[in-house]
Amino acid sequence: MISDAFTLSRIDLLGWVDTLRAQFDIFGPVMKRRGQAVFERLNKAQDMALDYCSTMTSPRSLIYPPRQSLFTIDRKIGHYETLVPKRGKETIIFGIHPCDMHAITVLDRTFLGDFKDCYYRRLRDDTITVVLNCNQACDQGFCPSMETGPFLQIKDRFDLVLTAKCGDYLVEFGSQRGKDLSKRANNLRRASRKDFVEKKRVEMRARTTFIKSLDTNGLPELLMRNLDHPVYKRTADARCLGCTNCTMVCPTCYCYNVEDSTSFDLNTTTRSRHCDSCQELNFAKVHEGNFRSSRQARLRQFVTHKLATWIEQYGCFGCVGCGRCMTWCPTGIDLTEMAKEIQRDGRTEKTI
Repeated sequence: MISDAFTLSRIDLLGWVDTLRAQFDIFGPVMKRRGQAVFERLNKAQDMALDYCSTMTSPRSLIYPPRQSLFTIDRKIGHYETLVPKRGKETIIFGIHPCDMHAITVLDRTFLGDFKDCYYRRLRDDTITVVLNCNQACDQGFCPSMETGPFLQIKDRFDLVLTAKCGDYLVEFGSQRGKDLSKRANNLRRASRKDFVEKKRVEMRARTTFIKSLDTNGLPELLMRNLDHPVYKRTADARCLGCTNCTMVCPTCYCYNVEDSTSFDLNTTTRSRHCDSCQELNFAKVHEGNFRSSRQARLRQFVTHKLATWIEQYGCFGCVGCGRCMTWCPTGIDLTEMAKEIQRDGRTEKTI
């Protein structure tokens, strides 16, 4: 992280955002009906709800859309076109919570690892990320357990991070691009040691507001030793609806399906991808059958992927502790309580 840091009043912060709207498309948290915040394009900076708790869908959808066209084939003229997304302006996502920023960097490992996804990379490169540290826990959040919050804990790819404190904001930089943005702000004051002491105090106070937690020490190994634990069947039979809500709101789920659509005159075909879910019955259907035909197996896949096998794939947990899967589950299935039950039992017998 670049060592320079500044403080900025709330009024000057909003003025700064309004100044940036002339050059950038800015998305931020806006409060809607029933007290729900959503990330949408800002018409003015004052629309932002900087004290929001969470959103149903994470801001990752601005980088990895739920539905995306990949290419078209025009049979009539023999033309093939790859539809790599192009934006008229660079985009700023303002007010990303630390857990959601971490989720985006997790997706970076998926789409920008050994294989580079050109569609994801274009939107990622064209997006400036402004993180807003959390001063209070969400109802179902447990990000301290996953080391993803409430304050930014990573040094991955982000541009700016803000901390609200005593009526103003501490502004820190994660990239040169973020530092360049600050040149448009008025009345920046260089941060002092006192500001960082206050930041630490705010963080410690925020940590005390969390009710939910999960001990992750040795958890991946324990889960993989207990693939037949009865909690999966009991929960699947009594409560899981297979509705896919958990995966649709998860900020790190990346699975997609591909479909082709052809015009009525048969001259043009477009290939698209859209978000898919491991909780959907036909997700694991292959030529010889379905290797996750039971709801129990699909529920277990979600839990173990988020809390165990993701580490082998990408070197980190697939869960960021945002709590969305529990918040938006119609029957209130709790990922942490399932893991805790397995931990309490401490089962170690060999499983299939």
